[in-house]
Amino acid sequence: MPLPSILAALILFSVTAAATEKPALGEAVRDDGLREAGWLQSIRLEPHRVRITAKLDTGAKSSAIHAAELERFERNGVERVRFSLYKDHTEQDGPKLTYDLPIEDRVRIKHRDGSALEERVTVRLSFCIDGELMEAEFGLDDRTHFNYPVLLGRDFLRKRFVIDPARTFVFRYDCPSGQNAD
Repeated sequence: MPLPSILAALILFSVTAAATEKPALGEAVRDDGLREAGWLQSIRLEPHRVRITAKLDTGAKSSAIHAAELERFERNGVERVRFSLYKDHTEQDGPKLTYDLPIEDRVRIKHRDGSALEERVTVRLSFCIDGELMEAEFGLDDRTHFNYPVLLGRDFLRKRFVIDPARTFVFRYDCPSGQNAD
């Protein structure tokens, strides 16, 4: 085989291989500005800075977080809620974090089987994903029997991410210090 043919074959092979490679960790940004994420992602919940696994779920409209020991109350005329989240979702008697936040809203959620509607309160929480501090509204739910304590739904994902169901843990979960939520 002549040298120009060998060089052409090597160049063609290099271009083809580069085109089929997956983006490196944290480099999956599309032309439309959306980031390509996997269906599971580690996030760091603020202000406690604890790492939690979130399921990125395009089948769910809203986001949810596991809430144990939920207590609604009023302080200075503002409706609030206090709840706990276990550091290790698989150990419901282990160390936990406690949040005391204003209630943002109330939502009606359909059960998986489509039967009854259930009212849940929502709160705003900040968390880090892909080196950026973000904020979302979460419905408080007992997610003890689910694999993951956090669910990020379409309302949050819509303008930020597209989901590749073949990938997991695409992004880092830490944020630079001093960053404010969007």
